[in-house]
Amino acid sequence: MTRLVHVVPILAVALTVFGAVSLWGDVDQLAAPGVATVPDGASMVRIPEGWFLMGSSRGEPDEAPVHRVWIDAFLMDRTEVTQEAYGRFVLANPSHFKGPQLPVEQVSWAAAALYCNARSKAEGLKPCYDEETALCDFGASGYRLPTEAEWEYACRAGTDTEYPFGKIGWNLSAYAWFEANAEGMTHPVGQRRPNRWGLFDMLGNVAEWCNDIYSETYYAGSPDRNPTGPADGERYVIRGGAWNSPAAHCRSACRLTAGPGFQDACFRRDDIGFRCVRAVPSR
Repeated sequence: MTRLVHVVPILAVALTVFGAVSLWGDVDQLAAPGVATVPDGASMVRIPEGWFLMGSSRGEPDEAPVHRVWIDAFLMDRTEVTQEAYGRFVLANPSHFKGPQLPVEQVSWAAAALYCNARSKAEGLKPCYDEETALCDFGASGYRLPTEAEWEYACRAGTDTEYPFGKIGWNLSAYAWFEANAEGMTHPVGQRRPNRWGLFDMLGNVAEWCNDIYSETYYAGSPDRNPTGPADGERYVIRGGAWNSPAAHCRSACRLTAGPGFQDACFRRDDIGFRCVRAVPSR
């Protein structure tokens, strides 16, 4: 089954409408070690290149085998995309829980990809997504969704334990909004502790779309450098757990999936959002 199964042009099925915005320059000078401010005012963390151990031998079968992966440096949004940020490029706010600093949710994979393209065009960057096929040009300069490997590498932030803060989840409430403390709703981004690389809400609040199509057995034969997921499939990877997730779903290696919503005009998952990544600009 091909990547394009059930797919019609994304622009024809997404219910979001992108407005015109003025063009900006490239990423500003680093405001603090590892943090860049982009033209729309968002903060992005410069994730360093490096090797890490991806997966877990103590989790679900699709998290194995643990394997060594190299990731090139990239920039990642410091927080999940907020409803305020989403509204800069999209006229309609699809979220169930409303608030400018709450993470946007009820966003399909297709709508998230369109947002990435609109954000790219606003800054004069080359969009990553082909809006007819949903394929990603990883060599483009614009914004895109993180690969599953990039997401886990950034979440772990140099750790190899089940959680970015330790082996067990006893302190999860300090880092995440999840079923034990979220009171049945999302919360403004950036209120819990960040991980070691300064990223907020990598665990909980809303689960986050990755660029990758999901395969239960992908780890058995995935490349060891910058893997981008299988070419074919019907479901996409989501990571990090959400406001309604048990602690086990907030582990660094936990893999969850969802249908991308290519043809679903009323995508109603109020526990799924996203954050963007982009290549480190050359100077």
